Amino acid sequence: MAWQICLFFLLMSTCPDVITGSTFEHIKDSIMKLENDFNTSQSDVADDGSIFTHRFRNGLWTEANEKKILLAQMISMYSNMLKYATKTQTSDHLRDLIEALEEYKTQFSESLKKANDLIEVANLPMNDLKIQRKAVAEMYRVLLEVNAEEIKRLRRSRRQNPRSQKRLLPNLRG
Repeated sequence: MAWQICLFFLLMSTCPDVITGSTFEHIKDSIMKLENDFNTSQSDVADDGSIFTHRFRNGLWTEANEKKILLAQMISMYSNMLKYATKTQTSDHLRDLIEALEEYKTQFSESLKKANDLIEVANLPMNDLKIQRKAVAEMYRVLLEVNAEEIKRLRRSRRQNPRSQKRLLPNLRG
């Protein structure tokens, strides 16, 4: 049931301009029917906590652009899950949800590309000698990017906290 609730809130919160009252009610009804299909009222659904929603509460995904990356990946996972479900079921509410998720995937396509980049980097076989050599060859450029981001971060923090800046006061003692 947790994933359905997450899907409900995900669809509700991501694009309130796109989903108007009647459309959202239609999606909400489709989710409720899907909950019945998957028998989400069983007690084992609550075991081990939520799958997606706890990521919103852990405080790591607070920036809007970062949250879009996470939401894009979740939308993609829901879409894949429902495509597998269509092999066993062919109901209207399932097709409606797949269509809504596909629309969201197009809206979040750039963020999904970013999420896929993260997944690809995480799955690089770093024990492969060829990969290691390439990584070492690129290390200086990567660390230049890290350094540039650190400088930007420091500049932003100085602008936001003017008290931390050293002010030049005129020497009145002569």
